Amino acid sequence: MAHVDVNVVTSGGIPWAVKRELANIIRDCYRHFGSSIPYKVDVVIAERDTTARDLIKEEKFKRGLADTTDNGFICTHDAWRGYPRIVICYERLAALTRLARIGAVRHEAAHSALHCSLEFNIFRVPDDARHMAMVKSIDMAVLEQVLYNVSAAVKDIEATNLLVQAGFIECQFAFALETLRVSEQDMKTWKAARENRQARFVYETGLLVPTLFAHPLLSLPRSNKIPLEMQVYLGRRIEEILEHLGDPERNKLLQIANIIAEGLTRDTHKNMDFALAQAMNLA
Repeated sequence: MAHVDVNVVTSGGIPWAVKRELANIIRDCYRHFGSSIPYKVDVVIAERDTTARDLIKEEKFKRGLADTTDNGFICTHDAWRGYPRIVICYERLAALTRLARIGAVRHEAAHSALHCSLEFNIFRVPDDARHMAMVKSIDMAVLEQVLYNVSAAVKDIEATNLLVQAGFIECQFAFALETLRVSEQDMKTWKAARENRQARFVYETGLLVPTLFAHPLLSLPRSNKIPLEMQVYLGRRIEEILEHLGDPERNKLLQIANIIAEGLTRDTHKNMDFALAQAMNLA
């Protein structure tokens, strides 16, 4: 395995043992990822949620980018410096069980391996999607939000696929089961969006993120290595996340997610274009 320069920086009172453990989890991932590894990665471990969010906001402000970061993130990644960076909110990470914590960090390690340069942070709307948006009277601002949602969904399923291939399965089930759920804010957003076609389009493409994240786990064949109850629980969790859409919209979204999953290639940008074309059917 080629050497990966893992540079760990902490903010706040992070114990040395925690710093070492998280760095070792990331290094171990790279040993299992084969050739899909970056040459270097920065890992920032922030003690508090507010500190972690401020770090992201500051970086985006410097680069003139809109702050689209989830306020409640546990770990996140970017490559705005030309190489990957993983930001870990230890306050939120510590609230998970140990297996889910490992799963969360491995998930970001997979992103850092697959989406390790600036090109994976910048996506453009293809001409055919622009044309379809015009036909369906979808505003360009709305289409850009949809592009962001679809990019997150595509990169998440690619990350989960890599982790499954590397044998990191149980930790991904644990991570998914502890973090994927419908929040009160989600329900408020849905109530405000469901009567507005464009707002509903944005909301439903956002649901592709958990659906595609879980897809490789739910698609695994039955095996002694994979407890059946974990697949059952995760399948139910995805059903709960989509239940409020109603049967017609839920079935349509699941069908689109399956088409996207089955059409994936090794090229993230081609996957993005394909996924966005399929997602336009939600408009």
